[in-house]
Amino acid sequence: MGCPDPSRAVEAVRRFNRFYARHTGALHERLHKSHFSLTEVRILHELAQERASTAADLSRNLGLDTGYLSRLINNFQKLGLVMRRKNESDGRAHLLRITPEAKAQVDEIDLHVSAETAMLLKRLTTAEIDQLCMAMADVERLLSPVYGDGETRLRVPRGGDFGWMIERQAHLCPGDRPKLFNEACAAKMISGFLAAMQANTPRIACWIAEQGQATRVGAAILTAESQSQARIELLFVEPGARRRGLGEQLVSACVNFAHGARYEQIVCRMDEPLEDLCALFLRTGFSPVQDDTGIVWHRELEQICVD
Repeated sequence: MGCPDPSRAVEAVRRFNRFYARHTGALHERLHKSHFSLTEVRILHELAQERASTAADLSRNLGLDTGYLSRLINNFQKLGLVMRRKNESDGRAHLLRITPEAKAQVDEIDLHVSAETAMLLKRLTTAEIDQLCMAMADVERLLSPVYGDGETRLRVPRGGDFGWMIERQAHLCPGDRPKLFNEACAAKMISGFLAAMQANTPRIACWIAEQGQATRVGAAILTAESQSQARIELLFVEPGARRRGLGEQLVSACVNFAHGARYEQIVCRMDEPLEDLCALFLRTGFSPVQDDTGIVWHRELEQICVD
């Protein structure tokens, strides 16, 4: 169910934050029973995993105020949990290192947290665990300003991917058409593609784009328009992952596959001109042709050389 009212969306986010704060707080109280706060555990964990070596690293990674962080680090030093020494390459900074005693405590906490989390997941079915992981990835994706570090890769579809493609098409397609109409159109295309897959139809393909921790950020399908012509369908990239070359990567996969499958041409049909997609097809060697159904982006494959 959507939240078209901004105030309802804000309240939904705050409600989730309260739920998650209660969940993590209860987990901390139940498991650790130590004198460390959640923030202190996070700092020590960053140092133990060697994801940070300076106060600036910790402040950036954890979003902590530098003054507050400095007081915590000073306290860690007094307790013999953290060692600090000058950075030879930068005299203004100090390098931080967790002591063996503190690392042993962090490792013990990690073991308890992993065991407790595993027990929590035992209440769920495999399908529910998959749904939970995808939902958490979506929360991280949607609330991140841009997709950060992490290699982008294309893979073949797995269970649940086609349903996800239909849902994303319904939400991402611009224009005045109702979402249910977009969803129905996408479902029809997916149904035809799956029927062709079950019939072992050659010369068709689908790619799912992933980034980071298996976060799905785009997709494309290639089907047969005719014996000599391939057609790109349901090509999209999530808004936060755009302008990073992923669209070109998906189009190149379609073009190279079509060339290898001995198609002579490759096309993509649009009901209405979409600025980003038009720019993408121009960059990748397609030319627009207007027909009765809208714009057809067209590319000849005879001159393509595949490395």
